[in-house]
Amino acid sequence: MAKQRKTPAYLHPYNEAMSRFGPGFKATLWQNPASQSLRFDVAMSLVDFSGIRLADLGCGPGDLVTHLESRGVQPVSFLGIDAQPEMIELAVRNHDADDTTFLAADLVSDHDILRKWSPDVCFISGTLNTIPPRMAWKLVMAAYESSAVGVVFNFLSDRAHARFEKKDLSPARRFNTVRWIERSMRVSSRVAFRQDYLDGHDATIAILKD
Repeated sequence: MAKQRKTPAYLHPYNEAMSRFGPGFKATLWQNPASQSLRFDVAMSLVDFSGIRLADLGCGPGDLVTHLESRGVQPVSFLGIDAQPEMIELAVRNHDADDTTFLAADLVSDHDILRKWSPDVCFISGTLNTIPPRMAWKLVMAAYESSAVGVVFNFLSDRAHARFEKKDLSPARRFNTVRWIERSMRVSSRVAFRQDYLDGHDATIAILKD
């Protein structure tokens, strides 16, 4: 009998939230819909999502699709990937367009889907928060290498405003922002960065192909 694969630690918070709330916004561990929308808009200010093959890594119930529609942005095709099958089932029910595909997979451990789908841009929003830094960077690099244009991603910054010092982030963690910018600039000369939208609580980096 094949040995059952142990659930990775970075997925435990999401599995617990799924058990508690069921599939939907609360199980994504976003603080509120407004901050989620703001992060989407910031990413879109750095990279044009229209007319491209767009992959959303950690798509949850497909909220980005709804957001793009509200902004009048139309990718050529959209691929949403999430490690929780329940989220994917909900996303499929909510978004059934021919140019939109949702798949259940853990991209931290398996990058093959990205290589096969060949996106123009990979977007990672909120997904890195529970992943250890080295593992998170490997996912960012896999997304960058599999894409034709590049990757845009956000994370919790360690250069946040003082008012966040006592904020309980559990189960999320902050990343070394300066180090991540330096790493990004070793990969490409075309790097964009923003941390002006939530008083430094959050940061967004886009790494585009030279």
